[in-house]
Amino acid sequence: MYRQIPNTTTRISQDSRGVIQLPSGDEISSTTANIDHIKNRYGQQIYINTYPQYDPNVSYHGYDLSRDISEYQFGANNGHNQQNTTNRPVPAPRKTHSNYSSESELVKSKNGREQWSGRFDFFFSSLGYAVGFGAVWRFPYLCYRNGGGVFLIPYITLLFLLGIPLFYLEVNLGQFTSQGPVQCWRMAPIFKGLGISMSLMSFFLTVYYAMLLAYSILYLILSFRSKLEWTTCGSWASANCTDDFSTFVMRCNYENTYKDPNGRCYTWTDQGLTQIGWWDVQSRIQYRKPVLPTDDYFNNYILNKSPGMGFISTMEWPLVLCLLAAWVLVFICLCRGIKTSGKLRLYVVYFTAVFPYVILLILGIRGWTLPGMSRGIYFYMKPDLSRLADQRVWNDAANQIFFVLSVAYGGLITLSSYNKFTRSTLGNALVISITNVLTSIFAGFVIFAYLGYLSYMTGQEVQDVVSEGPGLAFIVYPYAVTTLPGAPFWSILFFFMLILLGLDSVFASVETIVVVITDQIHGLRRYNTLVILVVCIAMFALGLLLCTDAGIYWITFLDQFTGSYPAFVIGLLECICIAYIYGSNRFRADLIAMLGSKDYGVRLYRIFQICWLFITPMLIIALIIFTSINYPSLKLGRYNFPSWSYKLGWGLTGLILSGIVFYAIYAIIYLLLVKRNSWRALISPEQKWGPLLEQNRKKVSYYYGRQQGALVSLFDRLTKRTSSRDTLARSKSIDTSINEKEESISTTRPPSRIGSESAV
Repeated sequence: MYRQIPNTTTRISQDSRGVIQLPSGDEISSTTANIDHIKNRYGQQIYINTYPQYDPNVSYHGYDLSRDISEYQFGANNGHNQQNTTNRPVPAPRKTHSNYSSESELVKSKNGREQWSGRFDFFFSSLGYAVGFGAVWRFPYLCYRNGGGVFLIPYITLLFLLGIPLFYLEVNLGQFTSQGPVQCWRMAPIFKGLGISMSLMSFFLTVYYAMLLAYSILYLILSFRSKLEWTTCGSWASANCTDDFSTFVMRCNYENTYKDPNGRCYTWTDQGLTQIGWWDVQSRIQYRKPVLPTDDYFNNYILNKSPGMGFISTMEWPLVLCLLAAWVLVFICLCRGIKTSGKLRLYVVYFTAVFPYVILLILGIRGWTLPGMSRGIYFYMKPDLSRLADQRVWNDAANQIFFVLSVAYGGLITLSSYNKFTRSTLGNALVISITNVLTSIFAGFVIFAYLGYLSYMTGQEVQDVVSEGPGLAFIVYPYAVTTLPGAPFWSILFFFMLILLGLDSVFASVETIVVVITDQIHGLRRYNTLVILVVCIAMFALGLLLCTDAGIYWITFLDQFTGSYPAFVIGLLECICIAYIYGSNRFRADLIAMLGSKDYGVRLYRIFQICWLFITPMLIIALIIFTSINYPSLKLGRYNFPSWSYKLGWGLTGLILSGIVFYAIYAIIYLLLVKRNSWRALISPEQKWGPLLEQNRKKVSYYYGRQQGALVSLFDRLTKRTSSRDTLARSKSIDTSINEKEESISTTRPPSRIGSESAV
């Protein structure tokens, strides 16, 4: 908008035709030197365009002078017969010449930040980040552990009350600020430690995520054989390994057979009674519980699993090489920045978007035609409502929502920070969130069909067919491909699919950590490739612990303690900062400036506002309280983790949350003790808060002190905070001096464009 400087009527007037009479060029040029450093009452630079003298090739701090001139209202005809007092025609607007071919290049040049080069890059990058191992690997084993269908009730409920509101919050915050997980919290400096905790949580998550990627690479390599090794029991098999379920239970109703009360079947021979099988399933299971070949293959061959978490004796070198290959692949894809990775994703997007569903559909069709599959589907869909009283079901459901949507991990903020400022966010938030959950549910239908088949063949209950734990997907899916003709071919496709899903998730996590580092140390942006290399090497070195024979225990340990509490606390503080400190109404004004008042996200903002203010924080607080009262025990199959692992786990949780605590202490010391600021400096937006680019900052109005959060307003009312007379007098004197400077300039200047105070 244009702001009229006071007392301009002494030198600027209109003639009888309504044409504005401007001062001569000499008068204009005589005061140019006096206005370069004029600031408004908020200390912001006031930019006043020089007219008619301008150079169309000069940027003038990002302002296009020809565009500004074209927007002046000269007379009633608005552009026709526009003349000044010297009858010189106003030149037609011309484009400013620039060395940059696109807005994304401009961003990279001025601020060291990049933008997505295509309109679908963010969508598919964030979709791949969210729809990863969490949907295909983690969801089935959590659902299996928590009673099947009952798990879906809190899972879907928390999706709409917790997951989508936080997803929408992070995407808007990253896009509005074009900053990473640390700098985006400049709205309240005391909360900037949230970004550090997010990056720490992403760091430990990526360490074991890459190990799952290494498992998939190893399985992919082993699939290039004429016959899959895990089809039958081999030298690595245990005594309970069973690959022929046709003789697992016998009828024993033939001639010369005898049913023993202990459940065995005998036949009469010349040597006497000879056991030929079992007639009672329960007796058979009690004597020797059958184990799938894929179960023994994963635990005894791939992992060479030790007796417990503290028993580390060997390093599994095939896993080390596969982990190294995974990190080399990640580095190659990321070393040239987000544009390269975005284009790479875009080139294969139609393949990677459809390919996982095709493979899952093929496995599902085969599984849905097997006998007994209805047992598994029934277990998956019928809820045991009594399990809803178990707080672990709710804890695992909430933890899975955070995990599968990747909220509170910083990746969404990072990916959305590369968006164009005006891109709509509601559609992406809803489509990605719902697609992710539907993918998880669809993967559940596939895996539970095979569990039902195994239950039918062995006579066991569905929940007893295989051992629960993070390895469930690497037991059931490999078994599923053995039921298909041409099993090696389908095994290759399946594990290639897992690699693609895992890579997208690892990409975003590594980008998050790198962005946090380079946003804090701007000089490292020119060495971005080196920073990525150092991060990858550090994660690979820490991942070597997972390549030992006790690696699966450490994966379970990290999966339990890197999410859950840290994710809950970060999500809670996000809501508090936006809704109660910065102010949900102020954030709405920011979204209007970014998206426009007609955007559907702005129209539906009240729904998200209610969630951020009440529903989401209350749910998270309840989860934290009930989980703390009865913290679930950590188990892997029949193995109970030792007590020292809990102490180590709480130490890891404290390490992740230490970013919040230590940065808050630093902010208090620096702002209150060193800078001698008021306590309000801790929760007031910094001067640099807002959009990163100057052309976007001009769209936002900053009304400091207005529309503040509910907690700040409540505190002010309780303490009856009022401005002292000295403060009021000082502010009036400052305003008077500024107005005098503006009046001295206004006598020779046309109406000026105030860049930093444009209306929303």
